[in-house]
Amino acid sequence: MNLKKFFFRLMLSALISAASFSACFPGTAAAAGSFTYTVAEGDCLWLIAGRYGTTVETLKELNGLNSDFIQVGQNLIIPGEPSSAQDNYGSNSATACYTVTSGDCLWLIASKTGTTVEAIKEANGLESDMLQVGQVLVIPGTSAAYQPVSRGSASRPAVPSSGKEKRSITVEPVDWSEVDELFPRGSTAYLQDFKTGRQFQIYRLFGTNHADCEPLTAEDSRIMKEVFGGEWSWDRRPAVLLLNGRAIACSMAGMPHGTSQDIYGNDFDGHFDLHFLNSRTHETNRIDPDHQAAVRRAAGL
Repeated sequence: MNLKKFFFRLMLSALISAASFSACFPGTAAAAGSFTYTVAEGDCLWLIAGRYGTTVETLKELNGLNSDFIQVGQNLIIPGEPSSAQDNYGSNSATACYTVTSGDCLWLIASKTGTTVEAIKEANGLESDMLQVGQVLVIPGTSAAYQPVSRGSASRPAVPSSGKEKRSITVEPVDWSEVDELFPRGSTAYLQDFKTGRQFQIYRLFGTNHADCEPLTAEDSRIMKEVFGGEWSWDRRPAVLLLNGRAIACSMAGMPHGTSQDIYGNDFDGHFDLHFLNSRTHETNRIDPDHQAAVRRAAGL
């Protein structure tokens, strides 16, 4: 080996060792006035920025990030000195981050993390219950029972799909007069089919005697149609409305009808009927026995 190659390999080895040392120890200086932090489970840019007295925008700029997405084990450059940075963590110690996965809704996330829908909306500045897959949420006041998991691997709880199963969440038979106020026109919620456990998002269009609803997106229409066996049908199916931390027994009919709708491009022309305890049909102004039987089944009665 000639002397030139020897010195080249020696320098390369020293550089690799220095990089490995910096990755293993978060307090290692990455540059003058900054240090390296290794992302841990439950971290998000919002938490890291608050912990070390900086901003999300600064972290993204320093690390060349185009989005808020980070991974466990990823190294980030943090401005400032590590010795005093931990002092800024304080009130964030009971806070965690959660990345929205397919099938999630605020009600489910609040249930699994031991908080409320209202607390999550306030902490994240949300004006509606709408979420997107990959969206990072700050979970305030996280209970000790909740342990953050690697992003995208969180399992969904919770409302059982059979009346014979032990219920981890109580499904309530709520009178239509109360549901009419809890689920106002123009609001959204998740609807879970009682038999299959499948969930999709819905939008309440109108309705005086019961709720006339629309699937929120084309994907929601696809799931709803599959729940009914691949064909739209007037059959009544027991279901559960997931709304503001409550699980409310209901009955859905799977037939698009009427000419009124607010949502277009969802592959659903018109709206469908959603009945609750003591709700009535629009045409007869009477209780539909089949719908009421489905409501009672969803409630385990």
